[in-house]
Formats: sequence, structure tokens, C-alpha cells
Amino acid sequence: MAALSGCAAPTGAPTAAATPAPSVSVSPSPMRVITISIPRAASAAPALRNTGTSWLPILTSLSAYGQWLLANPDPALVGTVATPGCAVANLLSDQIDGLLGSRAHVRTAPATITSVVGPSPATGSRVVLQVIASRPAEPVLSRANVKTISTFGAYPQSALQVTLDLGADKHWRFCSIESTTDAGAADDPSVPLI
Repeated sequence: MAALSGCAAPTGAPTAAATPAPSVSVSPSPMRVITISIPRAASAAPALRNTGTSWLPILTSLSAYGQWLLANPDPALVGTVATPGCAVANLLSDQIDGLLGSRAHVRTAPATITSVVGPSPATGSRVVLQVIASRPAEPVLSRANVKTISTFGAYPQSALQVTLDLGADKHWRFCSIESTTDAGAADDPSVPLI
């Protein structure tokens, strides 16, 4: 029975007790800190037009600034166009961190926004806009030798639901960009329109 179950049958011979390994005292070495330098911007940031309720210019302006950030990665500027803690801020921060870690930037192409429907006047500090937009593919380039190392895939023309938050400074910022066919789960990533 012991052979069938995979267990060894007792042999009756005494077994030697395991001797514990001697303890070794090791002092921890400090973690190596890797500093990633933020490259100087290759161009001036585009002016933001993110006040009022003229939704098409607001979305075009926010998107252009987000695209500029991918071309000139600086994580300190994400809050300029995206509400901290929201899906767009998380996605943009991840993209910028990846670009900085890879010593790369994106040769951006503007998003094409063909339709925007939203409330006018806006009530409250959050609005949901119905948008039709697309974005062509964008090459990711090495800063060292300007060679293409990857590509941000194109985003085909799609119907989107864009949520904007109004900050205390009365400027709108992205919170989320979702496909209208999205199931709406809270942990769904934002659409990479910018």
C-alpha cells in the first residue's frame, strides 16, 4: 500500500536529526538609488484653453498638451491636464515613467476629434462628454540616437465617453476616456487617446 501511494515504507532504521545551520549576521546594504533625469523640453508647452464650456477647444487643448508631455516627458506636469488619481493621470504617468526609464520620447501626432456633445452650461465639477475621436500611430524614439524603438499603436475612430473634472482653479482636466462600449468597471484603464 505504501508503494502505491508514493509514500516510503518505514525501514526501522533511526534517522539522523538535522543540525541547524549556524546563524550569520549580515548588515543590510542601502538600496541603490537610480536617478532618472528629466530631459529639457525640446519645444515650449502649448497654451492651455481649458476653461468655460466650449468643449471641442477644451478637448483639443488638453489632448495637445498631453501629446506634448509624451514628446517631452515630465511626470511633474501630468496634473496640468489630468486629475491626480483618475484613470488618465495614471495612464499618462505610466507612459511618461516608461519613456523616462527607456530614455525615449514619442513623435506625437494630434488626435482628431470630430464630434463633441456635452452639457452647456456645465453643472457641478464633473462633466461627461460624448466624443468621436481617433489618433494615428506614434513612433517611440530613443533620445540617444533618435531611432524608432517601439510604436504607440493607432487608435481608430471611435465613440468615447470623456469625463472632465473642474479643479479649484476653474480649469478642466481629464479624468477618464472610455469607449462607449466599455463595461464601465472601475479598474478599466483609460483609452490611450493622448
